[in-house]
Amino acid sequence: MSASWQVTQADLLLHLNSNHVYVALISLWLYDYILCLPDAVTYLVESRWGFCTFLYFTCSHLPCVFLIFDLLVCFHPDAPIPICRTYNIINSYVGVLTVLCAEGIFILRLYAVWERGRRFAVYAVISIIVYLAGGVICLYEINFSVPEPCWIPGIIRNLDTKTRSMVVIAFSLLIVSEIQILLFLLYGTVKNQGGWRIGNRLMTGLLRQNALYCCCGFAFSLSVILAAIFLPFPVVHVLVQSQVVVQSVMVTRMHRDFWRSDRLNASCGISTDTSLVTWMARTPNLV
Repeated sequence: MSASWQVTQADLLLHLNSNHVYVALISLWLYDYILCLPDAVTYLVESRWGFCTFLYFTCSHLPCVFLIFDLLVCFHPDAPIPICRTYNIINSYVGVLTVLCAEGIFILRLYAVWERGRRFAVYAVISIIVYLAGGVICLYEINFSVPEPCWIPGIIRNLDTKTRSMVVIAFSLLIVSEIQILLFLLYGTVKNQGGWRIGNRLMTGLLRQNALYCCCGFAFSLSVILAAIFLPFPVVHVLVQSQVVVQSVMVTRMHRDFWRSDRLNASCGISTDTSLVTWMARTPNLV
């Protein structure tokens, strides 16, 4: 058996395994969507509609579009390069929009905790612009640096130095932004509660959700960075797609659980001085 055939056989195996992962991801998303559909309908019907509800709705449905373009690439690998590149570009920017909506939900919660402070609002807007601009620039460079947008036997290889650097920068920005949101939430909560002892159950739940989301995002982003340095590009792509789907599922579940927790506290007569009702008064048409 020749060396060239061995390379092609390894590439074929990696390609088939990648396809299995993409099919598994859309199966996971569909399973979660169908399983949580009654809760999602209840939330959309009974909650007060605002910008945060719009972000939730967008974040809960964009992964479907995101994964469809993955499947188009998987099951149409011999498509012309311009069509393949278009699939990948749309997939990339839909993924960015999905992550932005997920982060936006936590940013709006943070804005409410900080009681709509002007300084915080200005800082948040500037941070979003900086992170988003940096991420989009890196994404543009990545999309046009990958040698072949569709899978071709023998083409799979490690990323070049420039593309690898863009991946590292993009996901480092994502890590920094998520840690920044968590730290600002922790500081705002401690400041409002007058110390480290947080007696408000709703705020404790909010911190727990944010910490879990941040840890999950950190683990995924670090995996993507390490894979970009040491592993072939298809592995990087699989990790990125998995991160978008898993984090979108997490944030929609967390948001519904947070809303349900507030309703349960209200029905049981438990006092929550930072409840969703209070937040809505502070941030009309947002939360």
